[in-house]
Amino acid sequence: MKFKKLIATVVASALAAVSVSAMSVVSVSAADTYHAYIGVQSASYTFRNAWNETSYGQGVVADDGTVYFDQLTGWEGADAVNKGGDFVDAEITGDGTYSVSVSNFDFGEDESFNLLFVSTDIPIDTGATITDVKVVLDGNTKYTFDEAYLSPDENTYLQPMAINIWNDDLGGSDGLFGYIMPTDSIEIQFTVSGLGDAAAAEETEEEEEEVVVEEEAVVEEEVVVEETVAVETTTAAKTGNASAAGMVAVAAVAAATAVVTSKKFKK
Repeated sequence: MKFKKLIATVVASALAAVSVSAMSVVSVSAADTYHAYIGVQSASYTFRNAWNETSYGQGVVADDGTVYFDQLTGWEGADAVNKGGDFVDAEITGDGTYSVSVSNFDFGEDESFNLLFVSTDIPIDTGATITDVKVVLDGNTKYTFDEAYLSPDENTYLQPMAINIWNDDLGGSDGLFGYIMPTDSIEIQFTVSGLGDAAAAEETEEEEEEVVVEEEAVVEEEVVVEETVAVETTTAAKTGNASAAGMVAVAAVAAATAVVTSKKFKK
C-alpha cells in the first residue's frame, strides 16, 4: 500500500508539472479572434454605422424585421429604406493585412461621403496598432495612411477613419484626397500588428491537445504500475522475499517517473 501511494504521488507530481507547462503556453501564445467591418455615410445619409452603435449597429433589428447592419440604409422622408450593399467583413486572427469592402450599393445622386471608416472590435488596450490603411475605390487606390488615424470619438475599440467631414485632422469637408463617387466597390485595406502570429497560435492549440492526450496516457500508465506493484508485493510477502518487493517498488517508481518525463518533453 505504501509503495502504491508513493508511485501515485510521483505520477501526480509529474502530471501537475505537465499541466502547469500547458497553462503557461496558453497564457502567452493563444490569440483571440477579432472582426472588422466597413463603415460609411454618404452626403444624403445613406449609411452603415459602426458595429457597436446602439441605434443601427450589429444585432439591431427594426420593427419590420430589417437588420440595419446587414444593408446600406437610406431615407425617404422619415422612412428607412434598403440601399443594397454586399459586405465583405474581416476575421482578424493575428498580425497581418486585411480588407473590408462593400459593393452593389445605391448612393443615388450623392457625389461625396460624410464618413468612411473601419469599425473593429479590437480593444484599444490590447496594444495592437493599425498601419498602411489604403482607401480603394472602384479598384483604384486613392489614399494611403502610413499610420491609422483613429476616431477620437471611439474610446474602446480601434476605429481607423479615412473620411470625416466634421474632423479637421482629416481635412474637414475638403478631405485629404480627391475622388469620384464610386459606382462599383469601396474597399479599405489595413495591416494589424501587435496581436501575435496566427499560425503560432494554431500550433499552440495543437500542442495543448497533445498535452491532454499525453496526460491521459500517463494516467493509464499509473494504473498499470500500481497493479503491478500490488501483485509483486503480495507475491514477495508470501515468499518472504522482502528485498525483492522493495526492488520492484523502486523499479516501478523509476518507470513511472521515466514515463512522465518522456511524455513531458516529447516534441
